[in-house]
Parts: sequence; C-alpha cells; structure tokens
Amino acid sequence: MESINPKSLNNDSHSCVGLCCFNTGSDDYRCGVILTVKRATGTFSLVGCLFMLFVIWLLRRYHSLAQKMILSLTIAAFFDSVAYVMGESHLKGTLCDFQAWWLTYFDWSALAWVCLITFNLYLNLVREIRTNRYQMWYHLTAWGVPLVMASLPLMKGYFGPAGPWCWITEDHVAWRFGIWYVPLFILIFLMIICYARIICVANRRIQSWLGTFNPERERRKDLPTTTESGGFKPTVLQLALSSIYIVYEQITLV
Repeated sequence: MESINPKSLNNDSHSCVGLCCFNTGSDDYRCGVILTVKRATGTFSLVGCLFMLFVIWLLRRYHSLAQKMILSLTIAAFFDSVAYVMGESHLKGTLCDFQAWWLTYFDWSALAWVCLITFNLYLNLVREIRTNRYQMWYHLTAWGVPLVMASLPLMKGYFGPAGPWCWITEDHVAWRFGIWYVPLFILIFLMIICYARIICVANRRIQSWLGTFNPERERRKDLPTTTESGGFKPTVLQLALSSIYIVYEQITLV
C-alpha cells in the first residue's frame, strides 16, 4: 500500500481553503451562501455608487470641497464594491494577494473619507473654520493611509485565502484586528462623539434663532457654508453616507 505523506496532505488541505470556506465537505453549501450574499451586497453597492456618480455629474455637484469629498467617497466605495463581486476566493498566489490588497485598500479609503467628511463637518459647524485649504491634506490622508495599511500585510506575506475571499489568513488573526477591526471601531466611536457634539451645537444655535429675526437668514450668516449658492446641503448627505457605509461594513466584514 502506498504511504501517504502527512505533510503533503496538510498542504493540500490548506490549499483547498481558497475554494472551500470550511474544511468539511458537508458544510460546503455555507460557502456558496456566503459568496452569494457577498456578490449581492457588492452588486447593490456598485449600482448605488454608479447612480450617485450619475447624479453628481447630472447636477454638477463637484465644485465645493464638501461635494468633492462626497465624490471621492463615492469613487472609493465604487472600487471597494468591485472587490466584493470579483468572484470566489483564489488559491494562494499573486491573484489572491491582489484581491486582498485591493479589498483592504479601498475598504480603508472609503472609511477614511467617511471620517474626513465627519471631521470637515465638525470644523465647519462646531469650530466655524473654513476648510478649503485642507483639501490637499484630505486627499493625502484618504489615499495615503490606506496604501500603508494595505501594503504592510502584503510585504509580510500575510495575505492568502481567508474563507469566501482573500484577505489576511487565519494564521495571523492579530493582524486582522490591528489592521482593520480595532481602528474601525475606534474611528466609529470617535465619529459618534463628533456627531453628538455637532447635534448639540446645532440645537443650541436653533434655540438662539427663536425670536423676531429670520432663522434662515441668520443660519446663512452665522454658520460657515461649504456649498455654493443653490447647492444641496452636505450635512444630511454626509450623515446618510456615513451611516450607510458603517452599516455596510458591519454586514460584510465583521
């Protein structure tokens, strides 16, 4: 009888992880379910981003800083969605590493733009600071920090099959928390604090508007605006985009 090399069997088992979410054949159907949900959410997000880009182009809402930041967030979310519709996980190799790097980079980029939109809104409404001069720094942060965060696991060789997609492998769980989960929840917590402060300041100013004067006139005069005349208000859209993105991240990754 031909002897079986345990080391070879172990390697074959690990290489199969790229195509199977779980090691037992009886549970393979769960991999199909996860892949279907992944593609469905990715497709839905992709269509939403295309619609948002069309609306921005149609209404020419890309002139002020707030509008440009929303445009950048939409672009980042669009490319992030592409990673979720790429298909099933691949065997460990160049294609798998590329998929993992792509996913990490644009996840971080979309998250960075959400945080920067929140920060910009905080500076505008709470600190009453005009932020047009920060545009270059916003772009350096939103595109540069994700490059670092996505490249670190790549250089360490920690990318590989990770269930229904390629990402940081199960052998390096600590890196998953350090690269994504811990920063994600810290940033969400900070954004909650920022929005709580923004709401408090907005309510206080609304109370100050009660009187014989025109609230709309005083609002335009007192609050720094980041849109041009006739432009749509960025505050509601920023809040909506931030909330949608955070919920989407929790569904797809956590």
